[in-house]
Amino acid sequence: MSILSICQWLQNESIGTSIRESLWTFPIIETVHLLALAFSVGIIVLVDLRLTGFAMKEQPVTEVFGRLQPMALKGFAINVVSGVLLFWSEPLKCYNSPYFRAKLIMLFVLGVNALLFSAKTYKSVASWDKAAVTPVPARMAGWVSLVFWAGVIIMGRAIAYVSS
Repeated sequence: MSILSICQWLQNESIGTSIRESLWTFPIIETVHLLALAFSVGIIVLVDLRLTGFAMKEQPVTEVFGRLQPMALKGFAINVVSGVLLFWSEPLKCYNSPYFRAKLIMLFVLGVNALLFSAKTYKSVASWDKAAVTPVPARMAGWVSLVFWAGVIIMGRAIAYVSS
């Protein structure tokens, strides 16, 4: 079974059709998706700005992470659920969209970036926790996150301009 055939099957499912054809359901899901995106990415940007040394230099990195990461994860979880529902409503449009594919690739890169940061760089946080200038790997993780989250937002917005 190909990805295209799965998308064609989803396109014809009653859930996707009801989301797509409802006067209120699609706009409500999209609004929730955008608000959760603003919430979670806004928080992630604050963390990234701390890592890159542009904000909260006087705050320990562990304190910034400890306070903000749980909220960012909640917003991200809402984004995943609402994003799956949005995809389900227009799977063929997404399948045909180079912007959707780029968005997925960027989300994958962001996941790898977060895993590498957690597995390698953050393990040594005790030695640089209170430093105004974080080590190069931490700054790089912050910059990668900032750039790719901007890309995810731009690509997500561009999906609307591809016809199915």
